[in-house]
Amino acid sequence: MPEKSIPERGKETLQWIQNAQRTNGLGMVDFTQIPDPEATRFLLRRGDVFEPTQGMIKSTVEPENAQNLFSQDAFPEHAPWVWRTPKPKRKGETPEPYEFLAYPDWSVLPSAVAEALRSMGFADVPYLYEGYSYRKMAGGTLRRKMLGSYSKEQLLTVLKLKENPSEAEWTKLESDINNAVRESQSKDKLVPEVQIAPGIIYYPKDGSFSVR
Repeated sequence: MPEKSIPERGKETLQWIQNAQRTNGLGMVDFTQIPDPEATRFLLRRGDVFEPTQGMIKSTVEPENAQNLFSQDAFPEHAPWVWRTPKPKRKGETPEPYEFLAYPDWSVLPSAVAEALRSMGFADVPYLYEGYSYRKMAGGTLRRKMLGSYSKEQLLTVLKLKENPSEAEWTKLESDINNAVRESQSKDKLVPEVQIAPGIIYYPKDGSFSVR
C-alpha cells in the first residue's frame, strides 16, 4: 500500500488538531501531542495552523462541519482499542468519545499503566501516562487524551528546571498545587479548569496540568 502524501497527511492532521482544540478546553493543542509532527510543520508553512504561543498549535479556521469530527471515522484506530461514545445524560449534550480496551487485551498496556489500573477503583483519579489518562471501568479500561500537557510529577519537574525557585517559593508553589488538587477532586464536572498560579492551569477532570 503506497505511503500517504504529505498533503493527505496534512489534511488528516488538520482535522485532528481542530478536533483536539475543540474538545480539550484549551482552544489549542500542545505540539508534542500531535501524532504527525512532520505534517504539522507542513501545515505551519502553508498557514493552515499557527503558534499562538510557543509550543502550542491552533487551526487558523474552524472546521466546516464540526459535527463530522465526532464521527467514528475521524478518530485513529489503535486496535485492540475501540471507540465508544457515552449516552447523553441531558438533552442536547454531546458526550466526549473515549477509547476502550477490554480486560482480555490488557497485555498491550504499558506495564506501569497495567500496574496502576490493577489497584485502581472505579471512582479513583485517572492515571496519567505519556499524554493519555486511564481509568478502570466495568469490563476494561477507558482512555482519553490528557486535557493538559503534564501530570503533577512532570509539572513539578518542569517548573523546578525552568523557574529555579527559592526554597520558600518552591514550598508555597507545592502547597498551592496540592491544595488545588485536594479542593477540586469532588468538582471535576463543575469546574473545568483551575488557575493555581499565573500561567499554571489544573484540570480536575483528569488531574493534568498545563503551563501557559
